[in-house]
Amino acid sequence: MDFLGKILGPKTEVVLQNVKDFSHSVVAIANGNLSGRTIGSPATDLVMHIWQNHEYDQHNYLTHYTSYTIQGHPMVSSTLFVRNSRGRVIGFLCINFDNSAFRQASQELRRASAYLDALGLADPIAELKDDGAVPEKSDTENGIDQSTREVLSVNTDEVVTHNIAEFAAQLGIPPARMNRQERLQLITRLEGSGVFLIKGSVDTVARTLGISSPSVYRYLHTIRSAAAGPDQSTSARPTQL
Repeated sequence: MDFLGKILGPKTEVVLQNVKDFSHSVVAIANGNLSGRTIGSPATDLVMHIWQNHEYDQHNYLTHYTSYTIQGHPMVSSTLFVRNSRGRVIGFLCINFDNSAFRQASQELRRASAYLDALGLADPIAELKDDGAVPEKSDTENGIDQSTREVLSVNTDEVVTHNIAEFAAQLGIPPARMNRQERLQLITRLEGSGVFLIKGSVDTVARTLGISSPSVYRYLHTIRSAAAGPDQSTSARPTQL
């Protein structure tokens, strides 16, 4: 990890995450000052979504998608799924590049190009694209949804509350004002995102919604029972609560 951090430079964060404990998933990190994360930080929302939905079955890696620090600073990220000799995913190697200097340089080049064009001194530089050094189409094995985003959260509360806020915004209703059906919708989305892989997430969700933790467990039981069907047991789905 230190080697990769050195050769890729101080603007690139290199993170190794395991799948044993998503609440403290980061086991090694180089240039962690870029996101503020350290060893013991939780898994990202994207990692949990990938794990919850078994997306690693179709891909070996994801490349050139947008991630954000918890302060909202954008980065360009790629993730390799680390597998053991039996092909089972045991970790994630994530590389997050702060390309803000390139974006700024691109903007300056565009301004220079516009100025030259106004003087009648058009230059091939005008053909440059301001894409922030991110390809229009991601070079991802078997493809990746171009809307893929990731939040590089520093602690577990940030992971949970960010997802709640995002889904609540999509529903257009503040969490504390939701009725039973709206809570069910929200908790269904949180379940699909993998949030409940985080230890203590049920308590955080309950506190945000203004309900009890047993109520959240009841919602989850309803959701998982419906997903499993009448002839399947929900106990087969491990969750770290």
